[in-house]
Amino acid sequence: MARRDSAWRWVVVGAAFLTQFIVCGITYSLGVFHVVFKDIFYESHFDTSWIGSILLYVTALSCIMFRFITSYWGSRISVILGGLLASAGLGLCMLAQELFHLYLCFGLLTGLGFGLACSPSIVAVEQYFIHGRFQALSIVVAGIGAGIITFPVLIRHLLVHFAWRGTMLILSGIALNLCVCGMVMTPLKFDKEIKLMPLLSCTALRHPLFHGMCFANLFWSFGSTVIYMYLPSYAMAQGSSFEAAIFLVSCIGMSSFASRMIFAFMGPNSTLDEVTSALCPIGLGIVVTGISPLLFEDYTGQIGYTLLFGFYSGFWTTFLSQASRELLGPEYIAVGNGYLSFMIALGALLGGPLTGLLLQHENDFKYAFYLAGACLLWSSVVMVLFKLKRCTARLDAAFYPDDTNDTMKNTEHKVPLILDEMVTKDGKTYFLEKGIVVDNVITCV
Repeated sequence: MARRDSAWRWVVVGAAFLTQFIVCGITYSLGVFHVVFKDIFYESHFDTSWIGSILLYVTALSCIMFRFITSYWGSRISVILGGLLASAGLGLCMLAQELFHLYLCFGLLTGLGFGLACSPSIVAVEQYFIHGRFQALSIVVAGIGAGIITFPVLIRHLLVHFAWRGTMLILSGIALNLCVCGMVMTPLKFDKEIKLMPLLSCTALRHPLFHGMCFANLFWSFGSTVIYMYLPSYAMAQGSSFEAAIFLVSCIGMSSFASRMIFAFMGPNSTLDEVTSALCPIGLGIVVTGISPLLFEDYTGQIGYTLLFGFYSGFWTTFLSQASRELLGPEYIAVGNGYLSFMIALGALLGGPLTGLLLQHENDFKYAFYLAGACLLWSSVVMVLFKLKRCTARLDAAFYPDDTNDTMKNTEHKVPLILDEMVTKDGKTYFLEKGIVVDNVITCV
């Protein structure tokens, strides 16, 4: 068995990086596939959007539904099985004759494979690292941005030389490399049993703060799905070429990658100060929402929009993960992760088709991007309000020197907001027993 402190753990980090690179690179290229499949099958935006929406929905949902595979057989088996299913789904796409064939192959089967591979790769890294876990996970999550940079451009070149059926076959071979990534995720031998916490416990639903977190995830997923799916189509409607429109998706990846790296090297608490928490989500949300039609009038403005959204996306996913742990605590995030992932999946499923209906009625992409920006902005407002409530609770504790609040002050960096009521009532703090590994699905948004 591999040792936790051995150099092999960095090989596992590299394998997890490649897993995120492949899964997210193909998944977030759904806007490219949307343009291609719409032109090939002569269907509407509404009908075509179901392909990418089903892919995102099944990927997010299967992280929860098939989590027992990771619990019983480990991350290695789960990632290998996911690679086989994803490769089979992409390979069968080359035989598709109708749009609903792609719903099943590209959406359902490939989504199952990606869901089986994505989250367990994060679990494998968390099991190998106690110290330096944040830095290791930052490297892994950087694979998301790297994949978004690479795959849209790669897919464009494959379409030119091999047409869309050949492209799907080659992508099937690339997805098969997930099996290689899974093979190097050697299971660890622990002194005592390591348990994965239940993802659908009702404990988290008892607090309204968790409900707000669920709605924040829903609106964020809805808005970002609309942008990724319709960005190339919007750019082409404004006169940009297909090649230039695809490059815009890569620009999102570049900016997102840079944003993630900036906040990773600044430390785990770099996004949680009050100034950054207010300015980045709210300020960038207002910009992305309000001036998007003006930026899309020329190609330079389109690149500016993608860079803003990419930086916003990279910051937001980092902020959401850290703020969730601060406000709710890792225990509540773990036992409620299933609900959060379901809301992410629901937003991804509804974003594309509902926007397609809007486009059929208005026939103007600017309304679609107004809708997407409004959802992103509302998601930011919800999270920042909870963050400010946390800051208010800290100030209140500083003005009351009694014994109960002394307990709160001494534990303010350990006790999340969702546990404040319990601490106030009996002066005790409840923590889960040690030896529990928490997999963070939110990290992979």
